Amino acid sequence: MQNEGRLIHLESGMILGERYTLVGKLGSGGMGDVYAAEDLKLQGKLRAIKVTDSDRASEEARMLMRLSHPNLPHIMDSFTLTGYGAEAIVMDYIHGVTLGELFNRHNRQLSFGEAIKLALPICSALVYLHSQFPPIIHRDLKPSNIMVENNGHVRLIDFGIAKSRTALQTQTTMKLGTPGFAAPEQHMGRSETRTDIYGFGALLYYLLSEGSYLNHAEMMNRSNRFIRGLRTDVPSRFADLLWRMVQPRIEDRYNTMVEVERELHACAGIAANRDIPVRFAGTSKLVQGGNPEDCRTMKIAVVPVSSGAGATFVAITLAKLLANGGIPCAAAEFPSERPEWAALLRSNMRGRDQLEDRYYSWNEQGVWWHAQKHPVTQDYRDELDKLQLRLRAKEIAVSVTDVSVGALIHHKEWLLQSELVLVVADPYPSRWKADQILELEQISRKLEARGASLKWIANKDAKFSGRNEWIGMMPELPIAAVPLLPATDWLDAIWHGKWATDIKAMGKPLEKAFKPLLDFISHEMQRNAAHVRF
Repeated sequence: MQNEGRLIHLESGMILGERYTLVGKLGSGGMGDVYAAEDLKLQGKLRAIKVTDSDRASEEARMLMRLSHPNLPHIMDSFTLTGYGAEAIVMDYIHGVTLGELFNRHNRQLSFGEAIKLALPICSALVYLHSQFPPIIHRDLKPSNIMVENNGHVRLIDFGIAKSRTALQTQTTMKLGTPGFAAPEQHMGRSETRTDIYGFGALLYYLLSEGSYLNHAEMMNRSNRFIRGLRTDVPSRFADLLWRMVQPRIEDRYNTMVEVERELHACAGIAANRDIPVRFAGTSKLVQGGNPEDCRTMKIAVVPVSSGAGATFVAITLAKLLANGGIPCAAAEFPSERPEWAALLRSNMRGRDQLEDRYYSWNEQGVWWHAQKHPVTQDYRDELDKLQLRLRAKEIAVSVTDVSVGALIHHKEWLLQSELVLVVADPYPSRWKADQILELEQISRKLEARGASLKWIANKDAKFSGRNEWIGMMPELPIAAVPLLPATDWLDAIWHGKWATDIKAMGKPLEKAFKPLLDFISHEMQRNAAHVRF
């Protein structure tokens, strides 16, 4: 750990407070960094730890400790990082995405009904904050400070610049807030409860105008661009509510958030009568505070069409061939009750990292390997998010995950988050199940709809009379046909701590077989690099 001015750099594997083992960084902001950590006293349960300078963090911790509301984060611990001038605030880990990511995932298109469903819990949290004595003002309402959990539950986060009204009355407020969402008085160093009313209105305007920001200069004429900027399904009553919330002069806004909440519930009734479907269930993707860095990594999932098809072999071989081709990558096994990589790759685990409790991690020949140490005995959501953190912890171009074992209910979720899904099929169709083939076809269509792909791989390929029929049973021609390896040579390699790619007699045929897949991956990486991410 280093302390450079106000910057503190923490590495994965470090233990804070003699209890929390850092797994990875979740995000950064002007008020501090947020990390994921395993709680060693609770069998590795995932926590979020915010680290910032002591003065700001201690005030935030004291404030949060006395709050209890379902739409606010729950803080369970705080302590000083002795010698570094920093404070750590330990909160429950939120499994979900930021509202900003959810908004972008839906191409900045949220219906009025969906926006109302998000707005009500945020408003409830603000009413609660303002009801404290003295009132607590959030002052930084923006999409990245709102979390939408996997089940659709909404929580308001990041109180780094929140202040009680007493503090605001006794000192000059810093000019804080986010441009586009901050109220005009914040730019003059002033804030009060109606500052949050403006910020809340600006947030709702952003969501219902496909990502447009309020323009103070245009606020003088409501009939023009303010109304035209809103979606056509926004009712006039809600437009009236929004207009009053975002008035530049404080005295022209609603007086209290309670009044806003009352009007919101009335507008929610309008939305309910329209019977508008809401799409927020199943938002799972690792984020708490967000980190766009991992969008540069191409995520590949390898799944077998049936047990024993060889997904593990394909995943490990692919990672090795990618690294041999100069593409830095990571490879990991999916969390399961029956881990096998640690035993399979044990002879190759030189220099493995023993700091992480759940996985062995080590680098070998350009691949960051992650082999599960122990069977999963706790919440799968924690384990999946930890795995995503490990896969994005290093600067890699591609991550490969072996999804051959583990909880089936989570397989689909992981596959749908991937840029490329590889389905491995062997010449034993008696093991195939029709319902699984249909589900893979559905996954393929969903991936294609967002620009991702599902490809088939024929494994254990050999010349036999039924080969053409076997290939024809796959929904599409396989992108690669991996040869059946000589059993004796393969066993010799494994028992000597080598992989098939390390033996020339097997490595050359494998390189040839995987070449179409490697070319496809290279092309997709170039295509993705040309896209601008927001």
